[in-house]
Amino acid sequence: MDVPDVGVNQTNAAQALFRRKADILILGASRANHSYNCKLIEDSLGLSAYNAGRDGQNMVYAAMVFYAYLERYTPKIVILDVSFSQVSGDWNSHLNEMNCFYGMSMPVDEIIDHISSFADRLKLHSNLYRYNNTWQWLLQAHLAKSQADLDGFRPMPVNESTNFKSVIKNDKFIADTLNVGYFNRIVKTCKEKNIKLILSYTPSLMIDKGNFQLWLKNFAKTHCLMLMDYADDSRFTNHPELFYDMTHLNSNGADLFTKDFLEKIFKK
Repeated sequence: MDVPDVGVNQTNAAQALFRRKADILILGASRANHSYNCKLIEDSLGLSAYNAGRDGQNMVYAAMVFYAYLERYTPKIVILDVSFSQVSGDWNSHLNEMNCFYGMSMPVDEIIDHISSFADRLKLHSNLYRYNNTWQWLLQAHLAKSQADLDGFRPMPVNESTNFKSVIKNDKFIADTLNVGYFNRIVKTCKEKNIKLILSYTPSLMIDKGNFQLWLKNFAKTHCLMLMDYADDSRFTNHPELFYDMTHLNSNGADLFTKDFLEKIFKK
């Protein structure tokens, strides 16, 4: 899909699925998309980077991007940011947003076919059905006067005042079989292709004290993966001025986080 990169969810997805090539691929949901400054990564490591995070998408989406990306390029490093809703199944219905890309990539088609009902698979062969709710962003992208130049990273603005306070969550986590299955597939493929896979949990003022954090640590340990866990890092949780809202860093917080993340992974 030949769509200009104008820095919105849909055009970021098109770039990640069909066009971009970079040595470092960042996967995840909105916390990934708004937290990893690719220019800082590129300047620090001398490697190209692309941030393919997308708001409100789960591990199945991450797999869709990952396998479509591998069709044209093999990254040296994959950073996979993992959050509660990506693995719990809360966002499974959001995958319908990917229907507009059906028929353009074998990995995308295979995953959509796998998660769709027989009736939905039949509907997907109708161009009219596939492009429901698509024309608006396609038109806006082609009419946009400027294009994004941050390699997928979308920084959030710095608020003039922040009255946020960190909140302890004790939500019970139940792993979703579909998402965990694709999570395992990504891990297996990275090992087979000698891709360095780094798991991360970016800073948030919604501090998870439930069983998800433990689940993620056990997953990383079982698969011998590096996990960069910022779940209750006081350098961030004690500084609401670094956040745009309760769950997303602002541009200042993202820069601080990216620099710290790079320092830590190359000390390990």
